[in-house]
Amino acid sequence: MEPRRRNIIVIVVVVVLVAAGVGGYFALQKSAVSATCGSNQRTTICVDQAELPDSLDPAVTFSTPGWAAVQQVYQGLVQYNGTSVIQFSGVLAKNWSVVYDPTTGFESYVFTLWTGAHFSNGDPYNAYVQWYSLYRSLLLAQGPQFILEENFYSTNFSTTSPLSYYSDLHAVQAANTTLANDLNSWNFAAPTTAEIAQMSEPAQSFQVISPTVIALNLGYGYLASNYTYLLAALSAPNSYTVDPTWVDANGGVQVAAVNDYLTTHTLGTGQYLLEGYNGVEGGGYTLVVNPSYWGAAAFATEPWDLDLQPANTTVDIVFQGTLDVTISDLTSGKVSEASFAYIGPSTVDSLQGHPNVVVQPLNITVSSTSGAWWVYLNQSVFPFNNLSVREAIASAINYTEIITEAFGGWARQWVGPVPPGYPYDNNVTAKEPYYAYNLAQAKQDIANSPCANNACKGTPINYAYLDIGADWAEMAEFLVTDLAQIGLTINALPISLPDLYVEQGLTGGHCASATTANGGPFYMGQEFYTADYVAPDDYTQNDAYSAGSANMCMAGFSNATVDYDVYDAASQSNPVNITADYTNITSIMYNNYTDIWTVIPTSFAVYNVNLHGVIINAMGSAEPYAILFNTQWLS
Repeated sequence: MEPRRRNIIVIVVVVVLVAAGVGGYFALQKSAVSATCGSNQRTTICVDQAELPDSLDPAVTFSTPGWAAVQQVYQGLVQYNGTSVIQFSGVLAKNWSVVYDPTTGFESYVFTLWTGAHFSNGDPYNAYVQWYSLYRSLLLAQGPQFILEENFYSTNFSTTSPLSYYSDLHAVQAANTTLANDLNSWNFAAPTTAEIAQMSEPAQSFQVISPTVIALNLGYGYLASNYTYLLAALSAPNSYTVDPTWVDANGGVQVAAVNDYLTTHTLGTGQYLLEGYNGVEGGGYTLVVNPSYWGAAAFATEPWDLDLQPANTTVDIVFQGTLDVTISDLTSGKVSEASFAYIGPSTVDSLQGHPNVVVQPLNITVSSTSGAWWVYLNQSVFPFNNLSVREAIASAINYTEIITEAFGGWARQWVGPVPPGYPYDNNVTAKEPYYAYNLAQAKQDIANSPCANNACKGTPINYAYLDIGADWAEMAEFLVTDLAQIGLTINALPISLPDLYVEQGLTGGHCASATTANGGPFYMGQEFYTADYVAPDDYTQNDAYSAGSANMCMAGFSNATVDYDVYDAASQSNPVNITADYTNITSIMYNNYTDIWTVIPTSFAVYNVNLHGVIINAMGSAEPYAILFNTQWLS
């Protein structure tokens, strides 16, 4: 399984657009775009964006600024329905149904596609193109591949022994080579009878039923089961549709390889054309209204479907990473929206009082999607291999003080591993109380451990925290002070997000967190997760499962029952069984003190008062926490 999309800006206190990348810096080479924006501009939505996209290929991008760009140009079968995160509207799919598939014994999602849909260059969209796009995404094997691979896999067109995630590696490699050749050579606008027969083979993940109907057959991915949250997973960009003819003309498809041309160029079915891309500090791009957008006619028949609504305003993105300039641009009205690499409580308070700016606190689901944070304790290493030590730490942390002082009150405590606002989170199921500050209890616990009588005080414990702002540094200071009261000496060391990625991974078969990399070893530290789509298993597969990217080299928590329940919950359709699974996961982790769940910072939508038509969505990638710019307009 691949690591999730990890976004640093999405997890800070105030966020409009979130990203994992390098900070931007305003430069003169972007003047051609920024010249259209000014305090009196009412025809172009101008955006200061702090971070750069990682890629413009929907099958490759794994950061929010990349998602923000491609979601305006490309489209998928479905998308979140307005502000909802559990209801979905059709985009390229007009409607769908869920049926039993006798071939697999699991469910199939059968999508009926809009007729007349086409790419901005006029090339047609159909079920064959959708089939191509989904298999291409799997073949590229990039970061977001796991989102599809949970339920789907490559094909060998075999009726008797079809490929699945658990097939023999050599058979998979041979089939992938053949499939890539097919994708590069077939005409998906008008495939041959033999090609249609292969795409219509029922024993595969993606099955063409007719030119306007495609079935997505569950059971071939690593879950090998049904899946409750498939529509949410399909809303991610790696399920979006690309034009086979255009891809073929610009490098084609290679197994496990990025297409360099698509990294910086786009062509989709969506509301916008992306022009003038300059992916460097001070660069940016312009989103121009697609004059031949196919969805205008569809929207006329279904005006409630805001994901189909045509765009009406040019959007100008400037990669601007200087906070002071961004705030000045926003408050003066030079830009209507802005993203921040980091912005703390003092800036929130100042912006809230500015007459030109809307500062809208968002609900807990949005905040949880943006990022939930905890302190990990590696259970394989002294002194954290002692339960009493871990329990003492949980009681020694003054959570209220951290929220009040470090975050200015703009955060809340939580109990995981499923965050608040998500289906089957602790507030709905196990109802475990928050870990509470109780110094007397902490001292009692430490007295029953090998660290009694300050036995561990002389051995400093490295604590890694992300160097993203004063809030997190202040939180680290509080932890140092809190744990000193129970005789633990904490050496708090700031690290960057790229360094955290290193710490999470393996070096020579060993966890980098157990080495001296970046000032380690770090057997204790700050960890977080940001969601790829709103589903409880998107968290638990990373922060509870033994091989999860936010667990394996951090807390090192491994429990066979939890591992089983994580995947059982993802494949269940019975709410009673799902509740039982997540209740059990929460209870086991809670009483093990594997992760000391700390804070979920409040997320905010921040934009100028002249901007209207913002549709807030928890998985929003465009500013301010929207999915698309298409509904936005200026006064």
